[in-house]
Formats: sequence, C-alpha cells, structure tokens
Amino acid sequence: MSGPISTDAHFQAWMAASEERRQAAHAALIGRPEADPAEERTYSLKELPPFFGLSHYTSLARLEVQRVGISYGGRLRYRLEDVRRWLQSDECKAIREERRRARREHDEKKVMAT
Repeated sequence: MSGPISTDAHFQAWMAASEERRQAAHAALIGRPEADPAEERTYSLKELPPFFGLSHYTSLARLEVQRVGISYGGRLRYRLEDVRRWLQSDECKAIREERRRARREHDEKKVMAT
C-alpha cells in the first residue's frame, strides 16, 4: 500500500467486514490482539439456556447467574466462559444443594398432608 488510507475508504472497508473481523480489529486497536471475538461475545439471560442444555432461563436465574453478568446500560449481558465458571463454582453448588433440600422438604410435607 502506498500512503495513508482515506477515512472514506476505511469506513467502507469497516462496513464490508464481518462482525468477527470488526471485533478483532477493535481488540487490536485497544492493545488486546489475543482477544478471540467468539470469547468476547455476550448474551442475554434468555439466550443462554441452549448453551447449557436447559429449556428456560429461569433455571439459570434461580442459580443466581446474574452475579457474573456485565451491565451494559443497565442491562446484564453474559460471557459463556463466566457463566460456565460460575456454574462449576462451589458457591453455585451450595445454592443447588440448598434448592434440592428445600424441594425435598416441600415434597415430604405434601406427602404427609395427603
């Protein structure tokens, strides 16, 4: 290439690029060339269940996955790796055990009432 690229040409190239290429270029500009665009993608709570074999987002909400959300303008977004890490954490395991215990107690009370 001979000489600087015009702003117009730069903008056209940017608009023609895929979203992944744009994210990679942005990561390189801010000094993070190792950033993988797939890892940087964020999802809403409602988009997460299929990644974890769930049918509805309420299961994740009950496991308090909101703790690892990133707030963008008041809306929580989630990175898959952060959610995976949370679901495997000891704190989340304790929440699951407590929910199981409460459900068993509830079921036992129902059986005794009949």
